[in-house]
This record gives sequence, structure tokens and C-alpha cells, in this order.
Amino acid sequence: MRVPTTVPFFGVRDIYMVKCNIKTMGKYLKKFGTHAEYETYSGGWEMALPNVSYCVNENEVHYNPWTWAEEYLTTVALEDGTISFNISQSMGTDTITSISYSTDGGETWTTTNNANNKEENLVIDVDVEEGDKVMWKGIATQTGYYDVAEDATYSSFFSSDCEFDAQGNVMSLLYGDDFKGETTIGDYAFCSLFYDYNEVKNCNIVNANNLSLPATTLAENCYNAMFFGCTSLTTAPDLPATTLAKGCYGGMFGGCTSLTATPELPVTTLAEDCYGYMFGDCASLTTAPELPATTLASFCYRSMFQNCASLTTAPELPATTLADGCYSSMFQNCTSLTTAPELPATTLAESCYEYMFGGCTSLITAPELPATTLAESCYWGLFRGCTNLVNAPELPATTLAESCYEYMFQDCTSLITAPELPATTMAEYCYQFMFNGCTSLVNAPELPATTLASQCYNGMFYGCTSLTTAPDLPVTTLAKGCYGGMFGGCTNLVNAPELPATALVEYCYTSMFSGCTNLNYIKAMFTTTPGTSYTNSWVSGVAANGTFVKNSAATWNVSGVNGIPTGWTVQTASA
Repeated sequence: MRVPTTVPFFGVRDIYMVKCNIKTMGKYLKKFGTHAEYETYSGGWEMALPNVSYCVNENEVHYNPWTWAEEYLTTVALEDGTISFNISQSMGTDTITSISYSTDGGETWTTTNNANNKEENLVIDVDVEEGDKVMWKGIATQTGYYDVAEDATYSSFFSSDCEFDAQGNVMSLLYGDDFKGETTIGDYAFCSLFYDYNEVKNCNIVNANNLSLPATTLAENCYNAMFFGCTSLTTAPDLPATTLAKGCYGGMFGGCTSLTATPELPVTTLAEDCYGYMFGDCASLTTAPELPATTLASFCYRSMFQNCASLTTAPELPATTLADGCYSSMFQNCTSLTTAPELPATTLAESCYEYMFGGCTSLITAPELPATTLAESCYWGLFRGCTNLVNAPELPATTLAESCYEYMFQDCTSLITAPELPATTMAEYCYQFMFNGCTSLVNAPELPATTLASQCYNGMFYGCTSLTTAPDLPVTTLAKGCYGGMFGGCTNLVNAPELPATALVEYCYTSMFSGCTNLNYIKAMFTTTPGTSYTNSWVSGVAANGTFVKNSAATWNVSGVNGIPTGWTVQTASA
């Protein structure tokens, strides 16, 4: 970096680790006759960083700041104990040739050569005292790998019985002494490198802020689960990569319960599952990073902040074109989240918002959902378990998709009013368990559909104990399981909606009014003989006395939980 000559020559406060003797100072401060001499000298790596150089002929000053990328990967002990590197039993010399460490600043190195067909992990133990620094290097292609035959991931990893910080360039584990300037890594390169193996092998890393991860183009699962379960980790490293890959950051900080801040994530084009569970179970995380990406990929944000119980604010999500599963479970069980981000997309993708805010018990207001073109399972469980959600967003779509609203508001116990549901043609499972367990819901929306689909209304209002009035059900042609359990457990429902269909189909009314303890009126026009295949337990637990209006053309005579409730008065009417 060229510095104007008006700037003071000695940036003393920026230059540290400089011993006060002339020989050492020569590595940090240098005068050259010409700029060409400076370029030749500095290009040979003979100058330490940070350094200041003066070129006489050109009357120019050059300042090269110090960077952790120039240092070997180093562990710094914060207390007495043992820091270990564990070469996986399953990893042979084709992936890791050797691992070396130095306890004297690189003057001498102790090398452990890897072997094939090991019976157990090859463990390299280094005893340390507080303040000791251990430098690490290796000759390897990667420290983790995926076994296709076993469908399992294996990793070599650090462990310790003492707390430590990590600093320097992680590339020294792969490139040995030639790590400087290297930015290329392969699949699973550092997968699970600091993984905490749940008291079998602990990794008590505290600070990774000065750990350099210089790769700019990532590879599949390269940093996957890198710090997974490191409950002592408080500070994460910077992530400068601009090109992501499948699973590259998946679970990277999962379970880091002491992590309070995240690195920046400026990439705008994502890759499949790239951020999946990246900060999952980071219980101390209060703020999420900005997520400016506008080009998403399948499952890119899946479970990214799942179980982040301290997260209060979600980042903006500007993408208007979605991908399969892109936001699924993204904020699941973020119990402190009070406000949801806007969701501007109008064309959805399969499972795109599935369980996105499920279990967000502090969420009061839902975002608008303007989409008119739905996709399979697009809103599946979106607000499931949001116990403080009072009002539902409008749902303007008239063309539905399989399971599109399934479980959407299940167990939203504060929800008072349901949104209008204008669709007239159903899809399989489209409204299944949509309002199940919404114990404060008083009024159900109108259901104008004239064409049903398999299990379309199954369990829709199951357990809505405050529901007093059921919507009309005008359809005369039923579908398999269409009304199964629809009003089960609606203990305040007195009158059933009229059921005009004359022909029953498989499981169409199964458990439909089961547990409706106050229900005392049903009018059902079916002529098909009821039984376990159609009406299994459909009136189990209804009021002891009531009126059942039967089709005058019906010849069946079935009483009990599968037919006419025992003790009820029977009347007839024309269909």
C-alpha cells in the first residue's frame, strides 16, 4: 500500500511484535534506492509484516499491514492442559500425509506421519501451559471426507481439555510451509475441524476472530460443521468467500451457545444448502447478519437460525424468486423473535416457507403473503406454534397446491380470526390441520370450494375448542379422507354443518365430529351405509342427546360411534 510522504514515517502504534534491536528492525523498516529494488526485495518475502519502506528516487513510502493470513495456524492456550489433533482412523495417506507442530515459533517442528488402515484415530497430543502457542502445518488435501459407500462423513479434528484461541492461516494444515497466498480448497477440506464431540472429545476453542479462512471460491461442504458444538466459542472468523458451494457453511457454528455475533455474509448468489443450520442452536445470538442475496438455491437458508432463543430481529430477505426449501425452518423456535421480515415473493417454490417461523412464541404479527401462485408445501407449518400470533395474514391465492397450507397455524392458541380462503378447487392435503389447536378461534372462514381432493380438510379445525359455528360444506361429491377429523375436539360446537353428499367415499367422515361434547344436531344426506371405511368414530364423544336428520331415501340403520349417536332422535328429510 503506497502512503503519501506527508504521512508520518513511523506508524508505531500499528507495528507490534517488533523487538528493539537493529537486526530485527530491518525486517520491518527498510530504505531502498528505487521502487524496483523495493519490489524485488518485498516479493521475496524477506520482510516481516507489518513493514514500512521508503524509496529514495521516487520519494515514496509503502506500508504493508500485518495480516493473520501470513501466519501458520496457531493455537494459543488460555490455561494449562493438552491440545490435540486427531487424524481420523478412516483417513489415510491419500488425504493426509503428515501433520507437524512447533512450540518454539517455528524454529523446530515435530512431525507425525499418517498411516493407512489404522485401528483407531492417530492422536497428536501437545501439553501446554497458559500462554503457550502451538503452530500447526500439514501436507494434506483435506481434513474431512464423505464416504459414499457408508453415506457418512469422517473428519480429522482438534480437541482439548483446556480453553484456547485459534489464529493464523488455516491453509497451513494443507499446504505446509507454502500456505501463503493459497486460496484453493477442495470438498470437505476443513469439515468438522474444531467439532466438539460431546464430551467424547471436547474442543474448547474460545476466540476464532484472528483465524484466517482465505479461500474466495469454496468447495462442497468445505467448512461444514467446522465449529459444531463448540460451546465456548465467543467470536467467529471472517468469511471472505465470494463464491459459495453446496453445504459450504452448513452447521458451521451449530450449537455454539456462547457466540453472540456473526461474521458478515455479503454474497448475493447462493448455493444449495450453503447456510443450512449455520447458526442453529446459537442460544446467545441476538442479531442476525444482513442477507442481501437475491439469487437463492435449494435449502440455502434451511434451519439457519433454528433454536436461536435470544434472536429478537430477523434480517431483511429481499429475494423475489425463491427456490425449493429455501427458507424452511429458518427461524424455527426463535422464541424471542417479535417481528418477521417482509416476504415479497409472489411466485413460490416447493416447501419454500415450510416451518419458517414455527415455534416463534413471541411473534405477534405475521408478514404479508402476497403470492397468488402457490407450490407444494409452500406454507407448511409456517406459523406452527406461534402462540402469541393474534391475526393471520391474507391468503389471496385461488389456485392451491398439495399441502400448501398444511399445519400453517397449528397451535396458534391466540389466533382469533382466520383469513378468507377464496379457493374453489382443492389440492391434496391443502388445508390439512391448518388451524389444528387454535383454541381461541371463534369463527371459521367460508369454504366455497366445490371440488374436493384427498384429505383436503382433514383435521382442519381439530381441537379448536372455542369454535361455535362451523362453515357451510356445500360439496356433493366427496374425496378420500376429505373431512376426516375436521372438527374433532371442537367442544363448543353445537350444530354440525349440513352434509348434502349422498355417496360416501373412503374415510371421508372419519372422526369428523369426534370429541365434540356439545354437538347435538347433525343433518347428513348420505345413503351409503356408514361404517369403519367411511365414518369410523365420526360421532364418538358427542352430546348424549340430540337430533340426527337422515335422508328419507336411506335404507341403512347403523347406530353408535360409526352411525347415528346412541340416544339421539332420528328425523328424515329429502335430499
